[in-house]
Amino acid sequence: MLCERCQKRDAKLLYTEIINGIKKEQHLCEECATNYTSFQMEKPFLNSEFSLGDLFSTLFENHLATGSKNPVNNIPKIECKSCGTTYGEFLQKGKFGCAACYRSFHSQLGKTLKGIQGAEVHTGKRPKGFVTTTDRILQDLSETEKLSLKLQEAIEKEEFEEAARLRDLIKELKKEEIGNA
Repeated sequence: MLCERCQKRDAKLLYTEIINGIKKEQHLCEECATNYTSFQMEKPFLNSEFSLGDLFSTLFENHLATGSKNPVNNIPKIECKSCGTTYGEFLQKGKFGCAACYRSFHSQLGKTLKGIQGAEVHTGKRPKGFVTTTDRILQDLSETEKLSLKLQEAIEKEEFEEAARLRDLIKELKKEEIGNA
């Protein structure tokens, strides 16, 4: 696939940008991604080492420089009590010093991530055919067992009319199972 911008080189990146809730996707070559998007890197991706730390560092710096209410020169002086890494160092390197940094910078990270991706929690796509452990367990349950779980949930939510309907349905299913045995 050719780059959607220059129409000359192979597109190697899918660049997705969400601004004010409007999603825009582009298939770009490395050079166009470097030159024409808000995702600016100091060096092109080609023939260079690219790490997740580089990605975070670039995203955080761009967010703070352009859209954040917290300008770059006003970065909070938060320091990890375990390893001594400061929040500024994290933004610069794109890497934490230790596992305790997550707790130390939690309040700032939430705000920064929310500004970058629109939410504090990642809700990305799942691979085709992905089934959670819970879904797998539910698939193995009989119809009566599934209805019993729904009945319990209705009782906990104090939805007694729904609970009564589910109870009657379970009774009917059990009668049919006994009659078929």
